[in-house]
Amino acid sequence: MSRFSLAIIVTCAVAMFCSPAVYANSESNVQFSGFARVVAGYLDDDSGRYLGYKNSVSLDKQSLLGLQLDYQFTNELGITAQVIGRTADTEDSGIEWLYLTYSPHKSLKFKLGRQRTPVFSYSDFSDVGFAYNWVTLPQQVYRQFMLPNYDGLHSQYDYVGKNISLSMEAYIGGLERDYDDFGQDINVDVDNFKGLVGTLGYNNWTFRASLHLGDIDINIAELDNFSDTLNLAGFAQSANSLSNEGKGEFYQFSAFYEDIDYFFRTELTKLNTELFYAPDTNGYFVSGGLNFYPFSVHLSFARDTSRYNEYLSEIPIGVNEQLDQLAYGYQAIVGQLHNNSTVSYTLGGRWDWQDNLAFKVEATLLKERDGYQGLFTTRKSDFDGEAMLYQLALEWVF
Repeated sequence: MSRFSLAIIVTCAVAMFCSPAVYANSESNVQFSGFARVVAGYLDDDSGRYLGYKNSVSLDKQSLLGLQLDYQFTNELGITAQVIGRTADTEDSGIEWLYLTYSPHKSLKFKLGRQRTPVFSYSDFSDVGFAYNWVTLPQQVYRQFMLPNYDGLHSQYDYVGKNISLSMEAYIGGLERDYDDFGQDINVDVDNFKGLVGTLGYNNWTFRASLHLGDIDINIAELDNFSDTLNLAGFAQSANSLSNEGKGEFYQFSAFYEDIDYFFRTELTKLNTELFYAPDTNGYFVSGGLNFYPFSVHLSFARDTSRYNEYLSEIPIGVNEQLDQLAYGYQAIVGQLHNNSTVSYTLGGRWDWQDNLAFKVEATLLKERDGYQGLFTTRKSDFDGEAMLYQLALEWVF
């Protein structure tokens, strides 16, 4: 366990015995707030991994600590900064939000700077586990988007009536980000990144739809070098098939029903790209549950499907050794791509022990569909594509 994991656990343990603190009053221009979560997970199969979990209890895959500062210069102008420290080696820690807000009218506001990309219903608070019932948001939907943040301009108009509410959002910007994918350095550069979001509330229903577009350039040094070699050898078709530069489109729709006694939620997403590295993907989840405060229970079903293009090599085999190396190299790269599809069944419960402190428990059956690989990683040859994930979480906001 890392020192940061231990720090989060100690911090949250102290919070369990403390009443909520007041960090700002109504006359102050400065507000401090924060959130933390400690998540323990166990996968009951040693032949694969899921979200980094394996068949031993782990506390450092999804635990985190976030701090936020809001400062109002005037009634119309303010600044927001948020920093998150994560325990997972595969997740970046640092500044998540840093933007100015200008509100010329109570129904209209603009944000400029680093902010969360509004692709999902839970995008703005996906790191704040206290805000939703799951321990882990359904990954068949929430893992599809590689850019949780962007740098740019966001505008939002809100209307609130007696039984109806309406929100319209538009943004434009871009982002460059580096990833480490199992030891392989990946650079993602998105330009002309833009989107529209519409949210309609009627009585207990909330409907949301969004569209997101961008020009994407994914740079992977080894793949780019091999593509250059194919071009020099005269195999432009094969080289172009490995291109990771093109347009991307992301669509989202959700419908939520919230009642004192029960709730229903569903969200659907679809990703289309022109990129070799990013398959066309669609996913959805359906979830329902019962509230009997301070407890609640929920059931969820989720599924995704990712399909890559089929590739036929134009490089002849058997002519000479150099061409054979190119042909086998191309086949090895293309052979690493596998269509993916995973279904999951989740049963979970939540206990709101205090107004700002909750405990969660969750069990998820994960199954790969026949003929597909799924969301499991580091899979062994004897893995049957099915496992149970058990999770416990402590969620705190302050």
